Amino acid sequence: MPNLSLPPPAAAAPLDEGQALGVWRLEKPLADGEQAHAGQWYSAHHALATEQKAAVLVLDRSDQGAGVMLRYADQAGDLAKLQHPHIAVPSDSGVTPDSHPYLIVDGEHGEPVLPQLHSLSLRQRVELLVQLCEALRSAHQQGWLLAEIDPAMIWLGPEGGVRLMGLGLTKIPDPTDPFDRGLSLGASPAFVAPERRNGEPPTLASEIYGLGALARVFICGWEDTPRGLAPLRGSVADAWPQMKEAQQIKLDALLRGTMAESPELRTRGAEGLADELREWLGLAPPRSTGSAAELASAVAAKPRPAWWKRWLWLGAAAGLGLLAMAARVAEPPTSTAGTQSQSRG
Repeated sequence: MPNLSLPPPAAAAPLDEGQALGVWRLEKPLADGEQAHAGQWYSAHHALATEQKAAVLVLDRSDQGAGVMLRYADQAGDLAKLQHPHIAVPSDSGVTPDSHPYLIVDGEHGEPVLPQLHSLSLRQRVELLVQLCEALRSAHQQGWLLAEIDPAMIWLGPEGGVRLMGLGLTKIPDPTDPFDRGLSLGASPAFVAPERRNGEPPTLASEIYGLGALARVFICGWEDTPRGLAPLRGSVADAWPQMKEAQQIKLDALLRGTMAESPELRTRGAEGLADELREWLGLAPPRSTGSAAELASAVAAKPRPAWWKRWLWLGAAAGLGLLAMAARVAEPPTSTAGTQSQSRG
């Protein structure tokens, strides 16, 4: 059997507009705001139906790129069944003429959000985080979690909503799969939970740690480090000094809860984070099974008459009830028996 060898590791060279990758033709490269990631995103259109769009990720020729492709090959059939309007998953794959693997994400998905973040208000950023958490709530219900959170995979869709390019999704739980124990997207260490860095499999607790790091990037900002992008760890007051102090304190506490070192001390999953962010925005829906604080808040929000007025109304109602009973007792009864005797006479 002849010896087989793979091409040496290499970063993907920029590809020209019009480059053919199967039935797809590349358009422009897309900035994702990351200095260290698994590859380069491009927009593309179908060669025959030009109105049909796609996003193409051309991967580096590296262990990370190989990990992405192996995970996709292993999960492609199941990923295709994952349904949510804010989640996009690869639909095809291939290899460029210079031996770089690539993935096709069919459809129009907008562009990576980080380069556009400066144009979004704080409220818009938090609303995108809520959308992402709700998308993950649905993914959990379908048996998936986001094993690796890479900011380059979070996009702003053409309609203005969040779009998760779901290359870091994996089935839950799958502790025996070696590709789920390693990092394959080139995610910055700042987004990886401590237990994951120690070789533990992904969990909902490690997912919330990455979501917390992403929330800090969205709300507090980030810095480029030699090991990749990292969220700023200061107070939200540093980025939003005009915010009311009570709001700052609450948001700081919310962010701290997502990135606790111990998994047991973190916010209870993307679902819990979505509820807390929605409450902070003032958008929490009324829940019959809500917490005591939510119920107290809802009751306090309703206008109530003064206490003496409530007692006055109760007393009046009770008095009317007693008068009605007394009137019924004093009223001369109509004798049915007398009526019957008269009719017989």
